Amino acid sequence: MPWPEPTPAPAPAPLVVDEGPSSTTSVQRNPAVAPVPRFGAGSKAQRLPWLLPTRPGTPGVAADEARLGDLAVRAASLVGPGHRCEEPATARQDAYRIARDARGDHLLLALADGVSSSAHAELGAAVAAGTAVNLLRRRLDEPGGAARLRATELFEETATAMRHEAGRRGLAPSDVCAVLLTAVIPTRPPTASGERTLWAAWLGDASLWLLAGDHWRYTAGDRKGDAGGYDSNAVAHTLPGDPLAVRETRLAVRPGDVVSLVSDGVGDGLATIGELNSYLADRWRQPLPVASYLNDIGFDAERFLDDRTAITVWVDPAARPRPSGAGEGWSS
Repeated sequence: MPWPEPTPAPAPAPLVVDEGPSSTTSVQRNPAVAPVPRFGAGSKAQRLPWLLPTRPGTPGVAADEARLGDLAVRAASLVGPGHRCEEPATARQDAYRIARDARGDHLLLALADGVSSSAHAELGAAVAAGTAVNLLRRRLDEPGGAARLRATELFEETATAMRHEAGRRGLAPSDVCAVLLTAVIPTRPPTASGERTLWAAWLGDASLWLLAGDHWRYTAGDRKGDAGGYDSNAVAHTLPGDPLAVRETRLAVRPGDVVSLVSDGVGDGLATIGELNSYLADRWRQPLPVASYLNDIGFDAERFLDDRTAITVWVDPAARPRPSGAGEGWSS
């Protein structure tokens, strides 16, 4: 016997908000959220269903926002299309941490990207980011700690923690390789000019970018072009094997400046896709809702299949002119 034709479902009733015993207000349902921004033809992987990794791992998405002193922060990490849509799917291999010192005088940032050829890259990235922030917190809670930040000390101790965690789980150090970028930003300017000094240290192809007018300008990090080009996953140095290859810098940042720490899943796009660079320069001029920030991180572009992670910091965002037409979506 053939199946009967299904009865069409009734149209959903509008949402109703009860504003009191004698009044109701109908609320229109919002349309579906727009897809992620696409540049060029996009990738086939972006449009495929997400699959689960063969072993339990880190969540596919993480996001945060915060305000500390006159700094506004947005952070997001997203498993890349190439890791989530084909068997065997892999866990998100990027990790980040945002934190503060005990007095709230400094914002502490760490971003790690696990090396895909490592069997437990997601573990290496998580341990690297978490350890680095904890070590920074310990140092900055000491009197005069900000003036005594040493990149080699920080990265050597982080490498030791990674090797220890690998050994505790019966893994080799080569199973937990990752690159790491860290930064410390004072939450209040020391002088009336509003200028303060950002300290950053890195090993590998995670990078730091500064918003300069209508585009993002590369500022720190190992350029991927120096290690095989943007289409290559090769990196010259990783943790825990090469902590002494770390580099550090101090940068002056001023009220209205915007700084982003990114993994290569975002940094390669900023470096090679002019339209994406301009789009994120316009979108991130002022702090935006964290859900919108995450959506931007998920941009669709051909051959961009890696995990994407970014931490963006607005220094005294009230000092930066708002773009014309900015609406209620902007907040700090």
